[in-house]
Amino acid sequence: MIFLLLFPVLVLGEIQLQSNVSSDVTFEDNESFQDQESFPVFRHCNESLLEHVSYIMCWNLFHSEMIDINKELWCEWDQVIRPYNELTKCIETWTTNLGCYFPNQVVQDFFIQIHSSFFQACPEEEQLFPDAPSGVVLTLTLIPVSLIPVLVFLVVWKSKICD
Repeated sequence: MIFLLLFPVLVLGEIQLQSNVSSDVTFEDNESFQDQESFPVFRHCNESLLEHVSYIMCWNLFHSEMIDINKELWCEWDQVIRPYNELTKCIETWTTNLGCYFPNQVVQDFFIQIHSSFFQACPEEEQLFPDAPSGVVLTLTLIPVSLIPVLVFLVVWKSKICD
């Protein structure tokens, strides 16, 4: 009975799902993400041009946005996430437009330069739960381990008394 009531809903849902799948999904056969014909001028990755363009376009944009942020706030992630995200998008766009893979060695070196210029003074995150002192760990380990032979002895002794 329930199946008969839900059948129209299932059929309509399947039809709607198929129409969504056919209109919004790009299959691997249809993708041209590796198609070199998309950028006929740049058939191979031009790393020197990528390095030059990334420093001119992306570095200058990121640098100007970071200058607008107070230097003491550079280590606050919520303050720098928007410019950092825009920097990442800029680098990724230029890398793709120049026919290079993202990420690559030029991009990695670029981000190392960014981090050494802007985030070098930022402290590493503190451990929320630091390791316990070795004396405490040793004590908490030895107590249960030393109780095991005592408990085994008590079980054997109690079983001999009961027999």
